[in-house]
Amino acid sequence: MPNDILESVKDFNTITIFRHVFADMDAIGSQFGLKYYLESAYPNKKIYCLGNDCPVSQRNNVHMDVVDDEVVASSLAIVLDTSNAARIDDDRYQLAKKSIRIDHHVQVETICDEEWIDDKASATCELLALYLQEKKANIPLQSSLMLYLGLTADNIRFTTNNVRPATFDAAKYLFEQGVDVTKVEQLNFSKSMEDYKYETVVRNHTVFKNKFLYSILECEDYEEFGLSFTDAKDKVYCLAGIDCVEMWALFTRMEDRVHYSASLRSRNIPIRDVAMEFGGGGHECASGIKNLTHDQVNQIIEILSNREVA
Repeated sequence: MPNDILESVKDFNTITIFRHVFADMDAIGSQFGLKYYLESAYPNKKIYCLGNDCPVSQRNNVHMDVVDDEVVASSLAIVLDTSNAARIDDDRYQLAKKSIRIDHHVQVETICDEEWIDDKASATCELLALYLQEKKANIPLQSSLMLYLGLTADNIRFTTNNVRPATFDAAKYLFEQGVDVTKVEQLNFSKSMEDYKYETVVRNHTVFKNKFLYSILECEDYEEFGLSFTDAKDKVYCLAGIDCVEMWALFTRMEDRVHYSASLRSRNIPIRDVAMEFGGGGHECASGIKNLTHDQVNQIIEILSNREVA
């Protein structure tokens, strides 16, 4: 672990924090968890979280900052939880005087001046917690809450195959900072009646082929329940946990009403190569793709339904 990755913070009066588009809880949790820590450690510095407001930020009652180009240009930019430049939800990070990236995805390109990439970690929030633990930092409750939210959301309550002993070290540290784990469970995993009903629709659309389960959903399917595209595509988790299923995927029509996104998951069979073949990426057993045509969706289904299962 690089114990000096954030030392540059001391040299800047302004810090801008970036993350990926279609933000999930690890992206928002790492972004705001870091912001709240830096605000407490450096009360005279200006710390901004940049990107578009999204369903995840709204559900957690946090709001993205709005700043002009001059502010970014004078800042240290910290990019979190993002595997490639095209996925950063505000390309102005390139204007910053210096940039740092902290991420847990497989590295596909170098995008910042300094980078800490650990693709064995279960979440970017895990890396930040381990860094702060190494520093013996006492962090505010808001910070520990956001980091624990992101940690347990990305590794689905410590059940993904990239959970490791250090993951529990990170959780222990955040728990010692005062996290209410019952509150985290409610914030991360409780659902509205609309969510519940839509998950039933997702399951009702499933097709099962050779240990591969998939579902294809249209805009009308999720709009009927008042869900956004971002909320809808995250429902891939409701296809998990079936004993005869080794791989599963959710294909969701995007807001342009033309293309699909794909959320690909697996117990242990590598599927990241398929995502990369179609312009996506992610982890070995949890990957995503955007802007797919219907023909490409069918190609992916054909590949995964015929992938050899041990």
